[in-house]
Amino acid sequence: MNIKYLSLFNECFGSVEGETNKLDNAHLSQLQSSSLNFESKVPQLEYMCLMMENMVLMKKLKGNVYAGFQKFSRAKNVLDRFQAMTEYSNVYIFGEKDVPMDYSDGIHYIPLPPNSELIREWFLIIDAPNFKSMMVAYDLDGFGVYEVEESRNFKGAKSSSPKVVEHAASLLAPHTSSLRENA
Repeated sequence: MNIKYLSLFNECFGSVEGETNKLDNAHLSQLQSSSLNFESKVPQLEYMCLMMENMVLMKKLKGNVYAGFQKFSRAKNVLDRFQAMTEYSNVYIFGEKDVPMDYSDGIHYIPLPPNSELIREWFLIIDAPNFKSMMVAYDLDGFGVYEVEESRNFKGAKSSSPKVVEHAASLLAPHTSSLRENA
C-alpha cells in the first residue's frame, strides 16, 4: 500500500473488540489495559506509550519498534528513550519532516509525504518475538486548534493481540527501507 494512503487507525481500530472508553479521567490501570478502544487527550497517549517503551528498555527486547509522532518535532522530547531502544531493537520514527533530524543517531527516520494519512496519527508498535503491543490514535483536531497542544482529542485503539500487532507492523515494514533517509 502506498504510504500516502496508509492509515493504521483505519486498518486496526475495528480489530480491537469492545466499546470505546473515554480516558480523560481514567485510572492508571485502565491505561495499562492490554486491549481497548478509547477517546483521550495527549497526556493519556503519552502514558500508554511510556509504559510500552519501558517494556522495550527493561526487558531489552530485540525486535522492531515503529513510532509515529505526526511531526518529527513532536519526537524531540523522547529521542533519548528511543535512542536507548536502538541498543536492542530496530527503531523507526515516521512523521512530517518539519525539523532536521540526526540521521546518525541509530534511529531510522521515515519522512511522510504531504497530506499522508499517517500525519494525523500517533502510533507506537512493538513487534518482538516475546512481546507485542500496539497503540494507534487518530488526531481528531489537528495542530493549532488549542493554545495548549495537550488538549487535542484522539480516538484510538490499544492491543497486545499478536495478530493485530503483526498486521500493523506488516503495513509499515515495507516502507522502512524504501523511504529511510541516510545522512
